[in-house]
Amino acid sequence: MDKAIFIKELKDLFTSLNKKENRYSEVWLSEIDFGGLYYSEKYILNVKMSFHIDARTPEIRFIDDFLEKNLDAEKYNLIECPSVYNDYERIWHERGDIILWGDVYLNAA
Repeated sequence: MDKAIFIKELKDLFTSLNKKENRYSEVWLSEIDFGGLYYSEKYILNVKMSFHIDARTPEIRFIDDFLEKNLDAEKYNLIECPSVYNDYERIWHERGDIILWGDVYLNAA
């Protein structure tokens, strides 16, 4: 599977969703890291909410259902899990992160 096609499809999905609902201020992928031992070829889908939420579990379920409905099985299986951040949380992005939505600035680390 072509990684660029996968990333474009995710960008398009979240752009479309956000235009309708304005749910997220940032969306990005992080590669799962096993201490540099090997590349897992899987990702964590990170989202930062545009508004305050009291519980993350319903949002995680929403994202998982959204991805399962909109991606084929091969692409859906590339995402190990979603991670949800509240609107007030400060986020530190790493150099390998793949930005899908929002104005995200990477750390200089």
